[in-house]
Amino acid sequence: MATAVCVPKLREAVQAWREGGYKGVTGTTQLLLRHWFHTEHRLPNGRMFTYHAAQRGALETLIYTWEVAGVRTRLDLLEAFAIKELLQGQQLPGNDGLSRLALKMATGSGKTKVMSLAVAWQYFNAIRERDPAVASAYAKSFLVIAPNIIVLERLAQDFTGGRIFQTDPVIPPALKAFWDVEVVARGEGGSTVSSAEGVLYLTNIQQLYPVAEPEATNPLAAMLGSRPPTTLTPTVPFTDRIVKRGQPVMVLNDEAHHTHDENSAWNGVIRDLAQKVPLSLQLDVTATPRFQKGGLFPWVVYDYPLKQAILDAIVKRPVKGITKAAEIQSDIASVRYQAFLTAGVNRWREYREALQPFGKKPALFVMMNTTAEADDVADWLRTKYPEDFGGDGTLVIHTDKTGEVSKKDLETARRAASTIDEDDSPTNAVVSVMMLREGWDVQNVTVVVGLRPYTAKANILPEQAIGRGLRLMFRGQGNGYTERVDIIGNKNFMSFVEDLEKLEQIKLDAEDLDGGKPILIPQIHFVPEKAEYDIALPMLSASLIRKRSIADEVAALDVMAFQHQPLPLKKGSKEAQTFRYEGKDILTLETLVSKDYEIQTPQTAGEVISFYAKLIAQDVKLPSQFNVVAPKIREWFEHRAFGETVSLDDGAVIQAMSSNVAAYVCRDLFTKALRAFSIEGQEPEVIADPVRLSDINPFPWTRPVYEADKTPWNLAPCGNGFEREFAKFLDMADDVRAFGKLHEQFPFSIAYVDGHTSLRYYHPDFVAIDTTGVHWIIETKGAETEEVQFKDRAATQWCEHATALTGTPWRYLKVPQKQFKSLQPESLAELQALHKGGPLF
Repeated sequence: MATAVCVPKLREAVQAWREGGYKGVTGTTQLLLRHWFHTEHRLPNGRMFTYHAAQRGALETLIYTWEVAGVRTRLDLLEAFAIKELLQGQQLPGNDGLSRLALKMATGSGKTKVMSLAVAWQYFNAIRERDPAVASAYAKSFLVIAPNIIVLERLAQDFTGGRIFQTDPVIPPALKAFWDVEVVARGEGGSTVSSAEGVLYLTNIQQLYPVAEPEATNPLAAMLGSRPPTTLTPTVPFTDRIVKRGQPVMVLNDEAHHTHDENSAWNGVIRDLAQKVPLSLQLDVTATPRFQKGGLFPWVVYDYPLKQAILDAIVKRPVKGITKAAEIQSDIASVRYQAFLTAGVNRWREYREALQPFGKKPALFVMMNTTAEADDVADWLRTKYPEDFGGDGTLVIHTDKTGEVSKKDLETARRAASTIDEDDSPTNAVVSVMMLREGWDVQNVTVVVGLRPYTAKANILPEQAIGRGLRLMFRGQGNGYTERVDIIGNKNFMSFVEDLEKLEQIKLDAEDLDGGKPILIPQIHFVPEKAEYDIALPMLSASLIRKRSIADEVAALDVMAFQHQPLPLKKGSKEAQTFRYEGKDILTLETLVSKDYEIQTPQTAGEVISFYAKLIAQDVKLPSQFNVVAPKIREWFEHRAFGETVSLDDGAVIQAMSSNVAAYVCRDLFTKALRAFSIEGQEPEVIADPVRLSDINPFPWTRPVYEADKTPWNLAPCGNGFEREFAKFLDMADDVRAFGKLHEQFPFSIAYVDGHTSLRYYHPDFVAIDTTGVHWIIETKGAETEEVQFKDRAATQWCEHATALTGTPWRYLKVPQKQFKSLQPESLAELQALHKGGPLF
């Protein structure tokens, strides 16, 4: 079986739920999902931000399982979603009655981001949902548990001070006023219970274990008294503080493969906590939720395997280093494994040379069998290669039999884990035994040398063995470069790596170290000798902006003109319990949606109107207009919604207002009406110096390239074969003077409004100058989508504005792949005739 027993059915159910519009969740959850995964985010530094598909899938699956399917225990999960024929032979947990789910996410896929979204989901529902029976099921208290100090400090970098909730787009603008969560890390907080609405406690599991009984008082202590406390204010354990808050708590176990043993002290801490305070959910997050014999936890609800992470290029691509070298018969490790160590050092040196132009410093990891062997190999590295690995150039970290860092090396390991990637770090190699199964989030590892046998008794899994080298070095710099990490080792270790291939159903690339090619990282950079082909793009202010105030427009909105069927009102009738809603295309009258809805328990009219107004204002990206929208919603309900004027104090009216169908129709009508007011045009202006193709810093690129003459870069980076073909055309065309490929990291984009009137941005493919001096923005298209028409319009308008503001003629040209191949143009002039005999711009 390739995955956990519940994952296949859940995967299908979540896909259908997503396509159906997230039906069955609270209004708060609906708002959060739309903000996180259906809104384009631009960070304060100007860069675009999108949650990765794996992060989205994990969070959606968690919400669907817990909120929509209502799964609360592992027994409920298995009964609802397990593939029954696969349960035989599975290691099943006992039914402890606790809510517990697990997410399997490959190393480097962003588990911490998913944890932050899960916290926000629980908190906002607990604080915003009006129905006490609904809100009370969610948590406002959170306990994030790490397995050790190193993992704890990694989590602290994101959570301390609530940093991740501010730097990532976790909190929708409409909900910022509701966010009141204090983060208390281990060693902080003293003895008081926080007065904040929500509290996130962050600690390592060892700090939660019961304190041992004090030893019997010795005679000296009896005479002199007990030793005074180290602090004047005693610290109250986190579990006690959580209990004093008296609210449901969500427990998040990071690197949760440690929790596989039901009788472990870790699980005992959580069960003890659950006896004292309600537990809304226990979430296990790890790349390897496996039992000792390799089987996946049956409570895994989402599986993002290493294979998919490699294909998605969100981790390095492991490459097996193949060598004919053999072990030498010797009891001295550095002698026995000298051939493998030499191969690892040589490979590391090749990476160092290849990465030097990018300002990156690679790191070498060596895994040994015993601490004595680790010390011997470290001495060998320092002695044989003093310039590279002498002194602090080699770091030895000893671990115990469980893989935890020994106490004497803990501070060194903590410091190295946070600094080894820095330019001024002296460390080039790390030698250890267990090689830190988690928490060592080093990005610059390029070579892993394994020189030890691995068996089930070693208490380490294949992915953990190479996991320390998987994190990307060029994270956030686009997907034009496929990063690699070389895995080198003796026969036993490489057999262990092959187990990973079987486990993850993936075939790793192999490299011949004895006669293979040297490491080459293609680099795109500006060539000063080609400065004549440089192109400058003007920086214009946006021609489309979100309106600051639409109070006058909303006040003039005529809700009596809204066209829809009257909502059902008669109390107790069949019509009042169910309602069929039909949505038709405004032009074709084709029925696009036809759904039955059930009426839910009523609330007060004011609460219903307030809730709808907030959702609608957020839908149209105008959260500040809540107070203006609410009166119009009240007017609609009172005079138009039911086909007659009604009293909003009437219980039957309140019941109808709070139904699912009323919520759908209200949001649909007002969203469509208000979107016309949400975006407005403005006259753009030049806001900064132009950006030039020559301004780029060198960046790596392993996708298609074209060695062009008419570009200021050494190579034209291309995203696919058609772009490469088009770059060749531009280079060969007699009427093209210069051109450049605008890859995704180039700081130029054009704002446009999509079909839902959301403000978005896109990066054109090429910029060019013809021999008459006309500047061109060119977009190549393999397939037409609905979005293309909006991009075309925005690019055309940008060219018009750029021409007017700079005096330089700018024009837009779209080049469909099918027509380009059919026409086979030889000049830009011929290409302009591509669209119905006239220019396409």
